[in-house]
Amino acid sequence: MEAAGVERIQILNKSNWNLWKENMIFLLMERGGWSFIEGMEPPLDETTATRGDKSEYKQRQDRALATIYYGIDEQYRTLISSTTSPSKTWIILKEQFEPVSSVSVI
Repeated sequence: MEAAGVERIQILNKSNWNLWKENMIFLLMERGGWSFIEGMEPPLDETTATRGDKSEYKQRQDRALATIYYGIDEQYRTLISSTTSPSKTWIILKEQFEPVSSVSVI
């Protein structure tokens, strides 16, 4: 099962991180979830947030996580199975797939 819209981008595999990352950023932006990844989404104030606010926040957070989950090859889903945080999920995938530059600073 794929989340609606994820079929528009190529599934993340061992060789397409840069293209996948760019496409996933825009898909998450479209779905209101990119702010969770980049750390711009402030946590809810549990003392003042309404039930509706909490529900909407959780729904957007879940949508971001599901979008990422359905956007990666099944063999890599175990990498992120221990987290429910979209930002932690992104970090795990980035550490796994982003090429390490061999350029050294002199």
